[in-house]
Amino acid sequence: MNQPPEHWVLIYKSDSKYKIDLVKALLSDNSITSEEINSHDHMFDALNVMREIGLYIHQSDMDLAHVIIKSANVE
Repeated sequence: MNQPPEHWVLIYKSDSKYKIDLVKALLSDNSITSEEINSHDHMFDALNVMREIGLYIHQSDMDLAHVIIKSANVE
């Protein structure tokens, strides 16, 4: 993240790494830089607990990112 953290916003979250990677690729194809933050604690691996991953983008890209994600019908 080469911008101050206060300029980044959560655009998508999922417990599926596949869906995060898909959305990240869609955004990248449209020149939108994104960063994923995985709040997963490795202690929960043994318990097989779902983890949630957040995908963050710069706030100036938010409107376009919403359109891209919505048009791709990724839920």
